[in-house]
Amino acid sequence: MVRQFFRVAVLQLSLNLIVKGVYLFGIDRVVQNVLPEEDYGLYFALLGFGMLLQVIADFGLQLYNSRMLSGHRQLLAKYFPYFVGLKIILGLLFFGALLLLGLVLGYREEALLLLIIAGGVQLMNSLVLYLRSNLSGLGRFRLDGWFSIADKSIMIVGVGGMLLLAPGQLTIWHFAGWQLFSWAITAGALLIVLRGKLTGIWPKFHWATFRVLLRGGAPYALAVFLATAYTRADAVMIERLLVEGAEAAAHYAAGYRLLDAMNMFGWLLAGLLLPMYARMYVRQEDWKPLLRFSTRLLVSTALIIAVPLAFYAAPVVELLYDFAEARTGHILVFLSLSFVAQCLNYAYGALLSGTALIGRMNRIFALGIAFNVVGNLLLLPHYGATGAAMATLATQGLIALTQAVLAHRWLDVAAGLVGWPKILLLALILGTCGLALMYLDWPWLLEATMMGILGLAFALQTRLIDLEGTRKLMGEGP
Repeated sequence: MVRQFFRVAVLQLSLNLIVKGVYLFGIDRVVQNVLPEEDYGLYFALLGFGMLLQVIADFGLQLYNSRMLSGHRQLLAKYFPYFVGLKIILGLLFFGALLLLGLVLGYREEALLLLIIAGGVQLMNSLVLYLRSNLSGLGRFRLDGWFSIADKSIMIVGVGGMLLLAPGQLTIWHFAGWQLFSWAITAGALLIVLRGKLTGIWPKFHWATFRVLLRGGAPYALAVFLATAYTRADAVMIERLLVEGAEAAAHYAAGYRLLDAMNMFGWLLAGLLLPMYARMYVRQEDWKPLLRFSTRLLVSTALIIAVPLAFYAAPVVELLYDFAEARTGHILVFLSLSFVAQCLNYAYGALLSGTALIGRMNRIFALGIAFNVVGNLLLLPHYGATGAAMATLATQGLIALTQAVLAHRWLDVAAGLVGWPKILLLALILGTCGLALMYLDWPWLLEATMMGILGLAFALQTRLIDLEGTRKLMGEGP
């Protein structure tokens, strides 16, 4: 199972690093540089608002479906039409809640229309994730990997074409419209692929079956909402609570784009880990080697990337953004370090979800959202959008440590399984190296590269990243 995990992970990471990297920095970044700060900042906040309510449209069905199919793949054809019928009903409820709360928060006229488009984007995103969960639940990880880049590929062609041919005509409406279109096309293609595994794709409405599905998805729905709330509520709070909030949200979005780019690594591996843990749990197979392998890989790689980025955040944002200023760099410092905590969350969150401990996870997430909201309320008035980044780092760190400690306790896993002393020593070496390089007047890119090479060398030497093992994983088996 570890071999399968690694080989599929390499494929998915390669595809996403190339395509999503091009999208984030060749399309999305350029769009933000071209458009007025307020326009992009407002849309970023509205997308975050839509993500908070996306739990209504999904209600945990994606994760529940992936876990259910991992152990009982024959259930796809039986339940698919009911899932589709339920998604239609939940989608209508989602739009109703989105409009109502949007009006309560004061969105009117063009902002309200943009919110509707952002809601459509989130609804299509929810549908695509559910359809993809059928592929991962069936063990079709490679095909799922190709579909993970489909929407961004369409965006690169569509928006990239506008940037090349008529950049002056691009508006936030074009950008949002292309996002909606790309998700819709991806959903249609997924339906075509899944059609051969199904006896029918037309929705069915049966309330008794809906109750079964809703009960199964409820724990995951709460987990998704709580996890989204403490990672995305900050954008909404920045835009609504600060003077010139849309502009501040744009600077926060600039830092968050780099966090999103890094998170491709952790998020994709976590998406692979969940069905694998679930399948191993059902079969009563030993999942501890997978935990050791994935945690070491996730956390050590996160440190090697995040620590140099934190030290050189200011020149990085100046290189990427025309509107960059001191606060843009400060925001990135805190967000980049939160990536380490997020990777630890990915490692243990997938384990707890896959071993049927999702209910206990929800208590941790509830603590996280309360901590995050209070932190934003305290820090935003004094530090602006930088305060929101501080709250994100503190919240992610608290959740990561709590989740890891409790996972070891709940599942009776030895504390030394992962090799924490080596990971902590890697963090210390990178931090010390960064402080020492501050006294040298070398180009920042050279210094950052030196830090990364030193961290990678230590990780390889201590087998936090085991090259010999990865060669075996890539070379053995079908």
